Amino acid sequence: MSESVVLHACAARAGRLRVWLGVRERTAVPSLAWSLNGQRVVPEALRPLQSVRSGPFLGSETPRMFAGLYDFIVDARLSQSFQVGVSVEGAPPVTAALRQLPPSVPTGLNNAFQLLLASCFHWEEDKTGSAGTSMEAILRGFTPDLLLLTGDQVYLDLPALKSLSEERPVMARKFEADYVRNWFEKSAYFNVIHSAPYACIPDDHDYWNNFPMPAAQLQNTWTSAGRQAWGDAARMLYGHFQHVAPTPVGTPIQFDVEPLSFFLLDSRTWRDADFKSTMTAEARDLLSGWVSRCIQEKKLGVFVTGQSLFMPKAGDFSRHWGDSTLNNYGDFRFLAGELDRLMREGGDVLLITGDMHWGRVLRLTPRDALGASANMFEVICSPTSLVTTPVADQMSAVQRFFAQRKDRWYRHHDATIMSGILEVEGTKSPFSVSTLYRHRGNQVGVLSFRRHGDSIEVTPRFFSLVPGTPPNHVAPFVLRHR
Repeated sequence: MSESVVLHACAARAGRLRVWLGVRERTAVPSLAWSLNGQRVVPEALRPLQSVRSGPFLGSETPRMFAGLYDFIVDARLSQSFQVGVSVEGAPPVTAALRQLPPSVPTGLNNAFQLLLASCFHWEEDKTGSAGTSMEAILRGFTPDLLLLTGDQVYLDLPALKSLSEERPVMARKFEADYVRNWFEKSAYFNVIHSAPYACIPDDHDYWNNFPMPAAQLQNTWTSAGRQAWGDAARMLYGHFQHVAPTPVGTPIQFDVEPLSFFLLDSRTWRDADFKSTMTAEARDLLSGWVSRCIQEKKLGVFVTGQSLFMPKAGDFSRHWGDSTLNNYGDFRFLAGELDRLMREGGDVLLITGDMHWGRVLRLTPRDALGASANMFEVICSPTSLVTTPVADQMSAVQRFFAQRKDRWYRHHDATIMSGILEVEGTKSPFSVSTLYRHRGNQVGVLSFRRHGDSIEVTPRFFSLVPGTPPNHVAPFVLRHR
């Protein structure tokens, strides 16, 4: 694929092949000519090709990135790749084999809907391209139908302790370079992003650590004006690269793969600094509407966030200077209550997230429903490339040396084991919790969905990102309707 023009598939409802187009090193919008399977076509421009930096972040007309989002109307029943071609003025033609989402989870013992999970990628820790090389090997064994990127796709706040220029164009160029590296360069995150139609949600490092609160290590965030400039620039770039819908950034992403219905909640972009809300009023309305639709149409809900719903509340110091959790915010009761309603009236709920720098699978059963079929399952998959933690990493290395351990993942932590009773604010009953699996180290996850009558069997697999390493299989669990 050309170094200057890139095509990626994005998640959209079946019958629409959604394509992200990126063009590097231009000063003006070039002319385009599209083809689909060798035939000239004109796709619907959801976001016409445009500079990813604009307004006060543009500066002089220096070469920069242009990005656009396009829909091709295709037969929803076709599962094979489409040959999408684009001729960009001033560049060689580019063709990519891209796929749409399937309309439904397939039937049959040998067929499955394959969901790939990834989050938390820091390119500085993967300069040898382990993530990309590992993905090449993984893709020889299976074809994912959907990729969910669940936060920290870039680390805009690194390197730490180094102030960014206060000039908005300079700041935005740095953020643009971070994205271009991951979206364009095969030695970085490209092979992961290109593996399947993708959809994203942000977490804090797509802005900065504990956004929108000030960060002690980031001088630019110490003032209101600095936080405003950084937040605006990061939101602008997130919108062009990661928000794969023609809606304002922060709007939840929704699509169905019958009988599954996906709801991706951006709980970071519009967080307030007073701990009142993680969502906009529109997002709350859309969440309620999605829950009601899943109940009425007998969909099994898959709810995706950048942070786990079941983290302990961050204390006063941590929520201001470390990272606040979802339950630090006033709208958490509403969020948990809506998911509880979905579970009780609709069916088992699958929760997916990243963030934690370890992998884990949980089962949560409400105490007032023991013996009945009512569960939430949570799958966490993180990281793809672990970020450096100063001091802590050095201490881990010293401990490893004196213990004479050959531990490849000595900088990674083990997932917290959760068991016993868990109170979740906003739900009707406490939960009985059991930890089904834990995974350590750089990883991606795969969830294989298979139909069993009205139910869906889910088999998780976790791949350590070391070429040649086989996946770890987790015992299947079943999602059932009420």
